[in-house]
Amino acid sequence: MRIVREAIADYHKKMEDDVEKRCRIYCNALCEYAIEFRNSAGGHNYTGNLLNSIVVCLYKNRQPIFAEYAAEYIPKAIQVKMTAPKHYHFTRDYDGEESDYHAEIQTDEGWGEEDARKFFNSYRPEGKNLFDIVVAYPVEYAGFIEEASQATGIMELYAHTEKFGINFLQIPKAV
Repeated sequence: MRIVREAIADYHKKMEDDVEKRCRIYCNALCEYAIEFRNSAGGHNYTGNLLNSIVVCLYKNRQPIFAEYAAEYIPKAIQVKMTAPKHYHFTRDYDGEESDYHAEIQTDEGWGEEDARKFFNSYRPEGKNLFDIVVAYPVEYAGFIEEASQATGIMELYAHTEKFGINFLQIPKAV
């Protein structure tokens, strides 16, 4: 009986390891898509902090185990986050253009990449799932941008993950 229990435990561990490996690869793909969808959503990147704040997090039993940061794949933000009620002029902004912007949201004037790292380490998913994948845009003004112009790319990412995720995470059947 002990041998059967050990065999079942080994099988469960192998399956769990395989699912975790697939989740990590999926997190990488989601991060790449999040960057792509943000850039194609029609928004303008003044400082690059929203884009650099994108993080795809993997949690196991509600504990953080892995994160993909957009900041690891794209140029760093050019300055700290803008904050209300200040007006900003850029001779060359993150997108390479001359621009002006009057900030409407107060921020901590930090960096989007730092927000991403803080989010991953502090957020805990609800429920009792073995694995959770969470995509976050944790800068203070992400919701404002999405509500005002649907330019974060999050809705495109959400629609894409519904189609893409189920197939991606399926474990191949044994032959």
